[in-house]
Amino acid sequence: MERYDRQMKFNEFGENSQKNLMSATLMVMGAGALGTHVSEMLVRMGAGKLIIIDMDIVEMTNLHRQALYTEKDAEDMTLKVNAAKEKLCQINRNVEIVPINAEINSSNISAILRKYQPDIVIDSMDHFEIRFLINEACHKLDIPWVYGAAVGSKGSVYGIDFKGPCLKCLMETLPSTGESCAINGVLPPVISLIASMEVSEVIRYLSGKGFSKQLITVDTFKIGFQTINIDELKNEDCVVCKNRIYEQLNKNMLATVQSNCGSVYTLRFDESVFNQELPGKTIRASAFVKLLTYKKYKLTLFKDGRMNVHGISRKEEANALYQEMIEKLSEYPV
Repeated sequence: MERYDRQMKFNEFGENSQKNLMSATLMVMGAGALGTHVSEMLVRMGAGKLIIIDMDIVEMTNLHRQALYTEKDAEDMTLKVNAAKEKLCQINRNVEIVPINAEINSSNISAILRKYQPDIVIDSMDHFEIRFLINEACHKLDIPWVYGAAVGSKGSVYGIDFKGPCLKCLMETLPSTGESCAINGVLPPVISLIASMEVSEVIRYLSGKGFSKQLITVDTFKIGFQTINIDELKNEDCVVCKNRIYEQLNKNMLATVQSNCGSVYTLRFDESVFNQELPGKTIRASAFVKLLTYKKYKLTLFKDGRMNVHGISRKEEANALYQEMIEKLSEYPV
């Protein structure tokens, strides 16, 4: 307990809150910019058990905003969850770190939550469809969670319990602005601030004071900060927190061709493809991922059969490439 002396001396936190934190199971969904900053802070503060879920590898373009990772991690194409665990264990060996290399989707999120039974889920994802899924799964299973998002110099945070208002109350439909860090960029200060506010909501909750009941928005370039009392935003007819209708949970999110952040599409194949001879040129490979080039495209093929294709601007182009890859793969021996 001595290592946490300075935070326990803060009267509103104290020794009891520290004990609550040290016995808590916290789940961080996403090990990118927000996820790494959130995870590092919680580990330094002495969280009991931290479950980190992500499906990606470390890349050089991550390093300007994502904590924990190094150039060597990028060069070695290390899985983010493995790299994060290695660094976090060096920071605090008393925290149990559980890395899960998986894609969160409608078919597995409920099972993951039931298996690990987190006290709080912390959102560190990079698109809204998955956040609406987290919102529904956490509401269905009565798990509090903290929403956090950042792009450009702007960010927002909101602690959500299962009583509502929920994320669906705030946003009736999925945002269609197309804003993403790949398109609009992102400044590291907003990541640090939003991650800090997410952790602040977590420790408030574990201290018995509950979430702040504020929707917090910041702009770190204009140096602006706003809060809105979320009780004013509650939708009394919300399909999720009022009527318990879970559209995202009941939807198949694993489309064979899916648009992602920026000009990246995911093509999904059977996992056996990873060990098959592939069209194009293999640049680098590890036990978990292969980097290839095919025509004008850069391809990242994961062990589970996901292939991220960089440089596609239209869904029609992605569909055509998927069909072409299916035909090419059928020509190669398994």
